Amino acid sequence: MKQFLLPCLAVVALLTPFYSSAQTFRPGFIVQAAGDTTKGLVRYREGKQNYKSGLFKTTENADVTEYFPADIQAYGIIGEAPFMSKEVPATDGTLNRMFVEVLEQGKLTLYTQDNLLYLEKENNGLKHLYLQTDDQDITKHIGEQKTVSTSTQHLILINSLTLDCPVPDKLMLKVQKRLHVPDVTAIVRNYNHCAAPTSAISYKEKQSWLKTEIGVFAGGYSTALQFNHNTTIHWFKGAKLPYSNNFVFGAVFNFISPKKSERLSVQIEPMYSKEHHAGNFEYPRESYVINGNYTIDMERLSLPVMLRYTITSNGRFSPYVGAGITSDYILSGDVSGTQKTVYHNGLLQEGAVRKTEIGTTFSHALTGALGVKARITDRHSALLQFRYEYGRYLATDLSSSDSRAFLNENHQGFYLTAAYLFK
Repeated sequence: MKQFLLPCLAVVALLTPFYSSAQTFRPGFIVQAAGDTTKGLVRYREGKQNYKSGLFKTTENADVTEYFPADIQAYGIIGEAPFMSKEVPATDGTLNRMFVEVLEQGKLTLYTQDNLLYLEKENNGLKHLYLQTDDQDITKHIGEQKTVSTSTQHLILINSLTLDCPVPDKLMLKVQKRLHVPDVTAIVRNYNHCAAPTSAISYKEKQSWLKTEIGVFAGGYSTALQFNHNTTIHWFKGAKLPYSNNFVFGAVFNFISPKKSERLSVQIEPMYSKEHHAGNFEYPRESYVINGNYTIDMERLSLPVMLRYTITSNGRFSPYVGAGITSDYILSGDVSGTQKTVYHNGLLQEGAVRKTEIGTTFSHALTGALGVKARITDRHSALLQFRYEYGRYLATDLSSSDSRAFLNENHQGFYLTAAYLFK
């Protein structure tokens, strides 16, 4: 356990200064309550915090001011969707002033707020766009199966706002029974380009759905092997080898969806390791004691798949955490060594252990990672990562007549790697 805690504490200590001081401020603006625009720097954030307030400062060294919906008309980061202060209708009909994100702007504007959609035409107030059902009035039964009809109220709302330039049927059909943001966005964009093309602005249109970072890495892998049973010719049970450090290398694939989130990504790290383990054991019996020295050479392929979250960024350094599952496949494993039996009467028998194979092939493990990404240029980065895994080997045969060596089910490993990434 200490071997796990010490590296974790070291990495946490490394990341803490980044988290406490590194806040991403990007060129942006606020629109004052009187209508004047002030340029400066806006804190980049994701999630519900954006709808509650905006953090703004005029220069890099200036104090940060937090603005709420009642303080300003809008705020935003240049090149990204702005947040407007609007009276948002609640389900009970009341209006609450809050920030909403602009997805499409023009004669008809599409807003989103915490996964809810709103339409507004020519600043005449927000209309909540959502699916309704006729469950209470038009419920049908087919045998024992209950079916619920979707109301057309959302279609009536869209049609009423686009009477002067009707939306093509092929676009309306996509929102007949579901409201996916890309489909609604396409409808509003089509209408604006038809009714008032010079005023149409599409935010996030140029942001890609998928961006991939590719790289190569190398580093060290530390683990201790332990056997889980005895055979007729080998006494493996209880033979716990000390931790062995081995070289690993592989590739990094980090998949990001900028349109959804810059902080969440999926990271895959296929890797190869050629390992050497050595150790000994003692197996006491009533009239004798067996001692053994073993040497194990293994080749392993591993595939960690992690969900990665970037904690924060100061433009150059981006600490992150990750969690996922690792699948291991042992390509080959050979066991050799010596073994001796010491009887209580002083008789000694010793000799070389017959060379055998590792019978365990697969393992699955939970894995967690802490790391820091350092930007070198716009297209090149370096990555330092510590990763811990804990899992189980999947053994196919534990019979004593099988002379192969089977590894203990539970195992853990520690990785420290450095990678070079390019887009």
